Amino acid sequence: MAWMVMTLMISQQEARNRARDNWNQWRLVLSGLIRYSELDLLDPDDIMEANAALDLHLEEQNKKNKPPK
Repeated sequence: MAWMVMTLMISQQEARNRARDNWNQWRLVLSGLIRYSELDLLDPDDIMEANAALDLHLEEQNKKNKPPK
């Protein structure tokens, strides 16, 4: 007998709440810094450090792209 698997979709609001709660992880994925499948390899300290490094990188990029006064 084949098993039927029923999946329930979460609501749009629940999806937004989860995305907000997990923003430190999604930010790394959406920036292209890591793949979704690599999230399991990082502990919370690694995730925080990677986000701090991304912040520093973006700050440097903004300084370079800022027109001179």
